[in-house]
Amino acid sequence: MAMELIGKRLQSMSVAQAARELKVSRQAIYGFKTGEFCPSLSVIQRACEAWNLEFTVAGMKITASSFKPEQPRIEALREAVPFQPTLFDLWSELHNKRMTVVRAVKVDGAVEMTLRIAIPA
Repeated sequence: MAMELIGKRLQSMSVAQAARELKVSRQAIYGFKTGEFCPSLSVIQRACEAWNLEFTVAGMKITASSFKPEQPRIEALREAVPFQPTLFDLWSELHNKRMTVVRAVKVDGAVEMTLRIAIPA
């Protein structure tokens, strides 16, 4: 699998070059070569990207693009997330309902508001 492909690739290049391309120490490369330890998922990802490696795990083909998160479609997000008004939208809506913001102060990451409500007599 991944370790075998990385091991084959390490045989054909210098330790310094492999360490530079995988962004690990030379000691890590020696550890991979001797089987002392296995590369982490992030090292496998960098190997797939740098060396264009592909391998199969449980019938699933793994390539460099397998590690990249899928970009959700904007339209799907708009449909899934209900409209959330901004504070400015709410203030204008309050004004339309005969409410006035008298004071707005930021307190511990929140906004404390004093409202004046005009109620017709």
